[in-house]
Amino acid sequence: MYDVRVLSQYPFFKELMKREERFVFHDSLTGLISRPYMMEYIHSLIRENTPFTLAIIDLDNFKDINDHYGHRTGDDVLTGVAESLREYFGDCGLIGRFGGDEFLAVYTKGNDYDELHEFFDGMFIKNEKLPDPIFRKRLMVKNAMPYITATIGTCSFPDNATNFDWLFSLMDKALYRGKSKGRNCFVIYVPEKHDKLTITSLANHYLYDIFRRIEDIFEMDGDVSEKLVNAVEIIESTLGFSNILWIDPKGEMKDVVKGNVVGTFENISELMENGRYAATDFQHLSKHNPALYECLMRMDMSSILIMQVGKDGRNGYLVVCPEVRTLHIWQDNECATIYMLSMMLDWAFRNKE
Repeated sequence: MYDVRVLSQYPFFKELMKREERFVFHDSLTGLISRPYMMEYIHSLIRENTPFTLAIIDLDNFKDINDHYGHRTGDDVLTGVAESLREYFGDCGLIGRFGGDEFLAVYTKGNDYDELHEFFDGMFIKNEKLPDPIFRKRLMVKNAMPYITATIGTCSFPDNATNFDWLFSLMDKALYRGKSKGRNCFVIYVPEKHDKLTITSLANHYLYDIFRRIEDIFEMDGDVSEKLVNAVEIIESTLGFSNILWIDPKGEMKDVVKGNVVGTFENISELMENGRYAATDFQHLSKHNPALYECLMRMDMSSILIMQVGKDGRNGYLVVCPEVRTLHIWQDNECATIYMLSMMLDWAFRNKE
């Protein structure tokens, strides 16, 4: 919890404490600054033309933690992450509870891109300041150890935006860019990269359109392999994957677009649960399928989704890898798209027989 000594360093809160009890500033669960006072604080910085960087920190798949471990454990995760964030920011700024599983952070030590990158990257990796990172780790809370990751979007005042609404809209855009990349990352708003993006497009609300386009491809005459290449081009351009590979029934894996063989594997079916396998931690893979593990390491991949084609993989498997060295968290829309592709492939193979 923020104490009087810390809050007194900030003119806005120092003045408020002359009129208000300090406890009214705090979120009741986490002890961070409550949302109303965090908003007032941000408005005060803009009025005074004080440079700062605003960040929204969204815990990934937090609903799954509540559903799997219970809401009490979910509350423990929120309080644990909140305390880690408060300690990490220290005198670099303030952290507030935005609502649910989201936090607002105000970084006040400058808007230099390289410094911001180093600071936010420090939440995800071990470093001198933080031997135990806040995210990309299992958090011990009572009798559970859920894996905690987050997606962060940032935007700077006045460098990127000069008023409150504009600032929040660009911060949201950066957050959704992070989510569209697979979450578990941070995005610093850069006009050259992000100006033309829209939240609507980043939110990937176009499953229906993708499904129809894939269906149209497989209903046309032509070779199954050619249809697969055309479908993959749609998925890669829409979801941003860098590699979609194909393991045929004999265990030979090829790059779908380039056609080159990248490896030969056995016992892929042993990895599958309900027809798919998704992982961002390859420890299990290294033990149970070392050949596939070595291939992924050689290709510099750090996340994988495998979807069987046909019952028990009778027509092979689709292997999907996102951007190189991205610790991708697989999202429902992505899994649904690859599942749809596997269903259409199976249909095409059975019609070919």
